[in-house]
Amino acid sequence: MKKLTILLLPLALLSTNALAVVDVEMKVSKLPKKVSKAHQQIAAELASSNCAYVVKPVSDLRQNKDAISWKVNAIGVQQWFNTIHQDVVTPLIPQTTKDIVVEVTPKLNMLYTYNEQLNINGMAVSTVDYSINGKHAGKYHVRGFNSDTNWANGDGEFVGSAEHAAQHMITRILKKLPEICGNAESA
Repeated sequence: MKKLTILLLPLALLSTNALAVVDVEMKVSKLPKKVSKAHQQIAAELASSNCAYVVKPVSDLRQNKDAISWKVNAIGVQQWFNTIHQDVVTPLIPQTTKDIVVEVTPKLNMLYTYNEQLNINGMAVSTVDYSINGKHAGKYHVRGFNSDTNWANGDGEFVGSAEHAAQHMITRILKKLPEICGNAESA
């Protein structure tokens, strides 16, 4: 019995460490060139449109605000969205006065990552309420997706994939603004 205990105790310790969940902070990194280029195109479209825009920061409404995968908790998600809004989104929005004002309020419903074969995939899902001249006009859903190679199954890779998925979601929210403006003009 003593031999069995001596053999099983180290294995039990190893297995519980393998199941431990790690907290990793989301940090704003430099945007990929592809995203920066897309943002420049969006900024040009917004500047030439006939609407003024108000984009509120993404609010994190997830039920479990920590977990993004089976092994990683992302901390600082709301702060990450606030920083992205201040440093990336706000400079893209033209500060003009126009007759039509489009206001969007994005709400993060899900942010998660998962392994698929040799990749780590990230998904960000948001519900966006929008109003035209202060009157609620509707809502739509936006998904952001990212797939990166899973080099080492590292904790940072999971958070990085979640960050890129969230960046993609924000880009898709911004791309929808001219369409909302066009619908408001034709109404």
